[in-house]
Amino acid sequence: MTKAWEDYALHLREVLRQCAIDTPVCLPGEVRDCGNDYAHHCVGYLAMLRARAEDGLWHIDHGQGDGRAMAEHIYGRWRAELAGQRDCEQCRTSTR
Repeated sequence: MTKAWEDYALHLREVLRQCAIDTPVCLPGEVRDCGNDYAHHCVGYLAMLRARAEDGLWHIDHGQGDGRAMAEHIYGRWRAELAGQRDCEQCRTSTR
């Protein structure tokens, strides 16, 4: 499973780079290895992406008033679709 986490962490870091978010070079075995594993980095990278996305969604409104409501509606649909694609206990029992 470590290889899968490593691949995911590298992919997420590239996505962050494309979103103009710099991340330290601190994955296991890298120059500035921070000591955290790949899964920990994935959680951090996903949190960064969430923050970037929320910031963009909340500022896209431009005075039209319904931008946030539209974003919440679309977000809810995607959460439901993505949750349906996973087969894990957490997804089946989550109330979020």
